[in-house]
Amino acid sequence: MTGDTTPPLAFVYDRNVTRSRGMLEMRVAGCRAYAERQGWEVAGWWVDFGDAALGGERPELGALIGVLGRVVVVRRAFCLVHHWNRFAHDVEGRLALQRRVARVGGYSATTFGESDEGAGYAGAARVPAAGAGRQPLP
Repeated sequence: MTGDTTPPLAFVYDRNVTRSRGMLEMRVAGCRAYAERQGWEVAGWWVDFGDAALGGERPELGALIGVLGRVVVVRRAFCLVHHWNRFAHDVEGRLALQRRVARVGGYSATTFGESDEGAGYAGAARVPAAGAGRQPLP
């Protein structure tokens, strides 16, 4: 590791099924702002579009994980999503994608302060204490 003073790298991921990009741009801007508030460095943005955003393959997420896996050996790094549903709306699908990140040594986090870092396995997300930060969307 390069030391505790080196900020972690945030690998921002999203998916967009619709042709409209307005909500996507808002979520990505939210991730950028959240990372900045946390003092994290953004490594880049990976977005799966259309049908690629629906299945378990997720080519852009796969590319993100490939880069993250090479970086995490020298620096703390993680996949940042606006909300857990940016992985998948169903819990099983989300956990499967979080495990892909965990297998290469990374962890996943949301702009709502949730994270599976230190949980022992992907999907055991720590939720911030009541009143701390924003709360997840319904």
